[in-house]
Amino acid sequence: MIVAYVIVFPFVYFLPALAELGGYIDLPRYSVLTSGVASFLIAGVLTSILTPLNQRLLAWRKAHGRDIEAEERHETDSGMIRLTPNDGDR
Repeated sequence: MIVAYVIVFPFVYFLPALAELGGYIDLPRYSVLTSGVASFLIAGVLTSILTPLNQRLLAWRKAHGRDIEAEERHETDSGMIRLTPNDGDR
């Protein structure tokens, strides 16, 4: 949820300034504290909505032959993909 918060906060905080700069509408500007609370709530809602969607996507990929766990056996600690499985799997 921390990653979602970090992504949402700049949008919530700078949305009034961007809307005003673009000449669309005049939104009231809120404090950093209010924007932080709103971002925390929005991030929670987004996380609760996207988690089941991600689980369905992973189940669909596994059903179609793309098993994420099997693919992770070929990743190194730094995230690089190798053609052979890791040494612990041999």
